[in-house]
Amino acid sequence: MNTNRDTTIRRAGLYAALLVALALPAAACGGSSSPGAAGRGSPGNSASASAVAYSACMRLHGVPEYPDPGSDGNLPKGTAQDFGVSNSQYQAAERACRHLLPNSDTRFTASLTQCLMTGDCPHAVVQQALTEGLNFARCMRNHGVPNWPDPTVDSTGRPSFQVTAAGISIASTRSPRMLSKLGHCQNQPGAVLLRQE
Repeated sequence: MNTNRDTTIRRAGLYAALLVALALPAAACGGSSSPGAAGRGSPGNSASASAVAYSACMRLHGVPEYPDPGSDGNLPKGTAQDFGVSNSQYQAAERACRHLLPNSDTRFTASLTQCLMTGDCPHAVVQQALTEGLNFARCMRNHGVPNWPDPTVDSTGRPSFQVTAAGISIASTRSPRMLSKLGHCQNQPGAVLLRQE
């Protein structure tokens, strides 16, 4: 197993969760959708077999148009509407099948993304997110954002950074300077950026 490759893939998945989290305030004003799960692997390996099993499980649990993984072994991306079902039906299938995701890092990333998007936040996911969020917060403080807060659990049970309570505007978190720091800290081992409120 190539640990550097796995770490890079995990960081990419968590960075995708970051982008979802940054988009949440805008999405809250419009409709909501659940992201497709992102997998990895190459054809013929156990990750690919797991991705095939995940796709089959999704179809069995009420998403009949959910396709098999691509030739690269990655699971398809899309929303409930893309697959012809309601959000609640898609989320129920994701919950039933998430144990089949190709690896634990991908499972955590998918579970965290689902937690941030839907509020379905298992205790183990929240605890891991808080631990990794602490690492992220330390990194941000060490890189010139001294008032970056430690993560907390919001009123809906989602792990988040209460940045506005710490005097940081949501708009400032989208500035090029801040995005550079966010990206740097997101790439540190064992660090994850959570939803910002």
